[in-house]
Amino acid sequence: MNPTGYTIDFVIPQGPTGPTGPANGLSAYGGKYNDTPQTLNLVIGSASQIPLTNSMPNLNTTYTPVNSITVAQAGTYEINYFSNVSAAIGTTVTQAVRVNGTNIPSTEISRVLAVGVGSTYTGSTIVTLAAGDVIDMAVSALLAVGLTLGNGVNATLSIKKIN
Repeated sequence: MNPTGYTIDFVIPQGPTGPTGPANGLSAYGGKYNDTPQTLNLVIGSASQIPLTNSMPNLNTTYTPVNSITVAQAGTYEINYFSNVSAAIGTTVTQAVRVNGTNIPSTEISRVLAVGVGSTYTGSTIVTLAAGDVIDMAVSALLAVGLTLGNGVNATLSIKKIN
């Protein structure tokens, strides 16, 4: 109230409605992981796909072919990856996330592994993908070697569309 005892109300007219913003949530995502202990027998000069036998929730992605994530929508994606491996002999082991069988350079990690000592490969990158691109993870070595994926969750791969 003002000093005279009268209430003053102001009415502010509503302006035009602005443009609609982006929908809540992500428009595409997916993930795979492995929790089965196993040994991959790597040969010289060849990459071996890392098994990803279990599926996470997904939207606008599929899990075919096996051990991979296929995107249904073109766009910019964040990719997160992890593996924990050990080698039967000391050698250099390289892991990478691949798009359609080709390594994404920003995901290539090479390490000299000691016999029986676990090594973690982990990272994140942002890439532009086309609809139908197939994402997976692979390892290779300088020597023929048995590479062991141990107990518990030993590999994960997830993607989410950010634009």
